Amino acid sequence: MACLYCYHFLVENNLFKKLGQLFFVGFEGYFLSKETRLFLKKIQPGGVIFFECNIKDKRQVKNLINEIKECLEIKPFIAIDQEGGSVERLRKICTSVPSPWGLAKLGLKELLTAQKIIAEELLELGFNMNLGPILDINSNFANPIIGSRSISANPKIVSEYGSQIINLYLKHNIIPVAKHFPGHGDLNTDSHLSLPVLSKTKTELSNFELIPFKKAIQNKVPVIMVGHIQLPEIEKEKKSPASLSKNVLQGLLRNTLGFKGLIITDELNMKGVTKNYTLSMASYKAIKSGADMVLFNFQEKPTLKAFEYVKRICSKNKKLLTRVEESYKRILSIKNRFSHAKSRNTQPRSTTVNKKIASNLANKVVHWIKKDLFFLPVRKNEPIEIIYPVTQKLRNEDLERILKELKIKKYNLINYKLNPDFESIKNVLNKVKTKKKKILITYNVASKKMQKNLINLLLDKYSDLIVISAGLEHDLEIVPRIKNFISAYSPNYVSLLAAFNKLLS
Repeated sequence: MACLYCYHFLVENNLFKKLGQLFFVGFEGYFLSKETRLFLKKIQPGGVIFFECNIKDKRQVKNLINEIKECLEIKPFIAIDQEGGSVERLRKICTSVPSPWGLAKLGLKELLTAQKIIAEELLELGFNMNLGPILDINSNFANPIIGSRSISANPKIVSEYGSQIINLYLKHNIIPVAKHFPGHGDLNTDSHLSLPVLSKTKTELSNFELIPFKKAIQNKVPVIMVGHIQLPEIEKEKKSPASLSKNVLQGLLRNTLGFKGLIITDELNMKGVTKNYTLSMASYKAIKSGADMVLFNFQEKPTLKAFEYVKRICSKNKKLLTRVEESYKRILSIKNRFSHAKSRNTQPRSTTVNKKIASNLANKVVHWIKKDLFFLPVRKNEPIEIIYPVTQKLRNEDLERILKELKIKKYNLINYKLNPDFESIKNVLNKVKTKKKKILITYNVASKKMQKNLINLLLDKYSDLIVISAGLEHDLEIVPRIKNFISAYSPNYVSLLAAFNKLLS
């Protein structure tokens, strides 16, 4: 009996360690609390993702990464979303760079210059993985989630430039993650909120969305992230996104495209998944269908519950155990490959130098698209009103910092909802003052159509309104009677600073 007990204990313990490698987890806090240490030790995850709730300053981030490594038996992937432009989790402590969309308009050299800044700063902090590049082709300008995060609307440009970013990361020994397979760019639904449906045949996908991913696979991309997108022509189960579909993960990605690297899901906590599945069931279904790693947000209890659920099934299901074994070996293979690889032996530039480079890039990217013949530059001592959308990507603190840096003292900040209703628009109109120069910042008007009403109502009263687009440049096509229009291509600090600088000259 004792020997049988020991055998079961060893099997169970071995299973627990292997299954943990398939879990990519997050947590809250600037350091490891007692509860978080226990959480990490119970799961022994293969990867840890950082969110803004984990980022205070550089020393703190480095210490936290070391704490995590000491807590786990197998060194984890330490990842973050640091794309540049609108998605910069390290915005507090690292260099902000313009959006991929804006930089790609300048050319590959400028795009790679910004990505090199990101790679070197990640390496310095201790990250070994970046959740990028974005290989979604932004073919639908009403897309609410991709926009200027994309490199281009042209599949050839996304394919070529995306692969060059992958090569740059590999040379720096940062693991790139190509996302979001099979491609979000032609959709008009945000998978954070609901399940998007892409009704294209395999041939149609192959001739458009999949082009950049095929190129990335040829270039030996080590990891591909699969999005929560329903493909009814490939997966008949209506509620099942690509991230949980065997037909997509093993059929399309593995068998048809020949991908041999790691498959990771997008964050399973998104409503594109949780509206139809519990987190536990989604984790099980993803792993069963061929995902090597399942990604979670910073909520520890639901993640631990999902781990325990899959673990219980594994102990009774040999087929699932075999699947775990396959992924476990693949994960260790990638970890061994990158732990023995050497990054470029170059001295990283100082943050001050990087900020100067980023600023120069932003000044080239950000430009006037339409400027009234009688436009008068904004004077630093004149009163202005800035009307801006409330979003995590465009922050009041960034605007305050920009105005302080430019020595603009007489200003009034008026915010509005990203997709304002008529009551909100009325409130904005009531707050604006007649004699002050007005600057309206817009963001993704094509996908937030009530912004169009706000722009038109402001133009009715103030024809000299200055509009700065913090997203795509297509806002001008939606409201062509705008007289003064600057495209910043991003709502981040460095891009908006460049835009406001244009107003002063």
